Amino acid sequence: MQETVAHNVDPPANSPGAILKRCREYHGISLEEAAEATKIGTNYLKALEEDQTKDFASLAYLKGFLRIYANYLGLNPDDVMRLYEKLYAPASSPKAGQTGSGNNSESVKRRFSWQRLALPAILLLFLLITAGIINRSTPPALPVAAPKPVAPAQPAAVILPVRSSVRPPPPVQKTAVDNAVTKEVKSIAPVPEKTSEAQSQPPDSGKGFIVRMKVVQNGSLVVTIDGATAQNYDLTSGDFFEWKAEKNISLDLSNAGGVEVEMNGKQLKPFGPVGKPASVTIDADGAKQ
Repeated sequence: MQETVAHNVDPPANSPGAILKRCREYHGISLEEAAEATKIGTNYLKALEEDQTKDFASLAYLKGFLRIYANYLGLNPDDVMRLYEKLYAPASSPKAGQTGSGNNSESVKRRFSWQRLALPAILLLFLLITAGIINRSTPPALPVAAPKPVAPAQPAAVILPVRSSVRPPPPVQKTAVDNAVTKEVKSIAPVPEKTSEAQSQPPDSGKGFIVRMKVVQNGSLVVTIDGATAQNYDLTSGDFFEWKAEKNISLDLSNAGGVEVEMNGKQLKPFGPVGKPASVTIDADGAKQ
């Protein structure tokens, strides 16, 4: 749809066309140069500068050319358009007012509809919040019910006083326990005698041997039993050691005369003088240096 706009009023000095013309002349640009740069005919550019809007087929062409020309001359197109609408578009204001009033009435209607929906929305939100609180409050009741199976453990504590009341009447139980302990001690006591008898007898090479060592002077010791990992000891007077081996025991002493060693109950000869180191290997046949 084409619109023709006709304004035959003489252009004022501050009209959009006058501003465009002054700006072009200030930059020293001819109409032909501007037409070639903007691709707008010189007749249209001249009509813009003289505010002859009747030369344009429609308002859309007028606004488009006005923006292109203002941008080419270094002006703000939006400012030029606002100036044009202020001077040459007063007739459109009533329509705008009418549309504004229509929009206001529509906004009032919309606001009124939202106000009607506000109360149900608030009620729904309240119900959701209440349901959420109820759902959150119910789970803590479950852990309270869970410990109930543990409650049977409490009667065990109640039974204890009954047992304590029963303890005074039968003091015989203590003597029975003592008798049982003494019997066990008696039954265990013969075991060392058997071991001592076994120690007095020459052991078989397949059963191994036992070495006992008593420390009489301080020193250090490295022990290797049957080729296993060596063990280090700091010897202090009064220490006592006992080892059992199948094949051999190697002793590396820093103080050969500071220990007394016996194998299977038989005292071995000193390994050396006091303060001198010694390396000794003990097997079923005896000690070797």
